[in-house]
Amino acid sequence: MPNKTEDLWWLFTRQTVRVTPRQSVLTASLIMHRRNFRHLPVVDEKGRVMGMISAQDIIDSLNFAFSKPDVMTRDVIESLEIPVERIMVHNTISVEPGDGLAEITKKMTFHNLGGMCVVDEQGVVRGIITLRDLVGLMGTSSDEVGVSVSEIMNPNVITIGQDQFLSTAVRLMSEHRVRRLPVVPDGESGDALPKGILSNKDALGHVAKFASKGPSGQETSGTWSVPARFDVPISEFMTRDVMTVSKDDDIRVAASKMMIFGIGGLVVDDAPTGKIALVTERDLVRTLSRKKGNSVLMTALQYELEVEKAKARSGAANRQR
Repeated sequence: MPNKTEDLWWLFTRQTVRVTPRQSVLTASLIMHRRNFRHLPVVDEKGRVMGMISAQDIIDSLNFAFSKPDVMTRDVIESLEIPVERIMVHNTISVEPGDGLAEITKKMTFHNLGGMCVVDEQGVVRGIITLRDLVGLMGTSSDEVGVSVSEIMNPNVITIGQDQFLSTAVRLMSEHRVRRLPVVPDGESGDALPKGILSNKDALGHVAKFASKGPSGQETSGTWSVPARFDVPISEFMTRDVMTVSKDDDIRVAASKMMIFGIGGLVVDDAPTGKIALVTERDLVRTLSRKKGNSVLMTALQYELEVEKAKARSGAANRQR
């Protein structure tokens, strides 16, 4: 197992996109939507880490905008023109040169983080490591971990009715600190599979749709001429393809599906309670570590990390010939 962060940088330094504290929250949300990111490092003029902004931070900002009655599209967009430094997490936990994978996973699970900056000795951001990276490692192997989905899934999820509005979804995500909401028919408590999933990335996509177009749907030159409601039924833009996994599947199966389809959560289609249950990236890392110990998590990651590192070394040697 690699002993230092330097040994892991070939894996975790592929993201170079970052923002500065004076750039707008709207700009950050557009970058996240276009690049399919949930986290962006915030850096100073020398590239040194100052903090992190996440999709969840932007959801919290949207929740504040929705506190006004009858909010219009231009009001929401203008509320996101504030600088990133107003809502970012300052002095965030980072991955440092002396850290190995065991220390990285301990930091991420202990602090309940979705992502951490990878920095060098000068504090300059060289990349980012996220829960998705760790789940990707876990999902590459075909060997079972020996832990079933039922052991780490969350059977008590917050749901939302399909006829509810975005403002309600944003409030639920912000108050309950969740990234996704199973969407059920209104009036039902979740006794069947959901009709869709609404994620915080779906919400950012709705923001992006109006950021470059006016409320009338026409391209604008920066002025809002026709007010329009921003708050719409979530059924208009929720994710309708619900990916599932069985409660009896090994967690490696769940990790593999998340990796292949590029998603952060799966619905458990045969949850024992008959209610909707989810297993997420956070469950595969933090809940697994909390319930089974960090050694089990490391075992789930170790094999593939060594294989991928060997491939990288082999490729580098071939290029030098």
